[in-house]
Amino acid sequence: MARVRISTTVDGERLARARALTGVSDGKLVDRALVALLEDLEAERELAALDRHPYDDDPDLRWEAPPGPALPYDGEVPADVIALARRRG
Repeated sequence: MARVRISTTVDGERLARARALTGVSDGKLVDRALVALLEDLEAERELAALDRHPYDDDPDLRWEAPPGPALPYDGEVPADVIALARRRG
């Protein structure tokens, strides 16, 4: 990974608290903050996309699950399921 030098001014109290809580270098601290920021931004974009294009509006994504047993299932495990589990082992 290519490293880039930055110079900036930040909130001193927050920086001191982050240093105390993490015990890592300032470079690693900024890297962690950038990762967290990018994850938050990606989540925001995904939620915005879902708002614009809900699953229920897409016929390929909107489907009815076939009926199955009521949950929780307390019955015997079918033999074919046990056999499949053994094969996948």
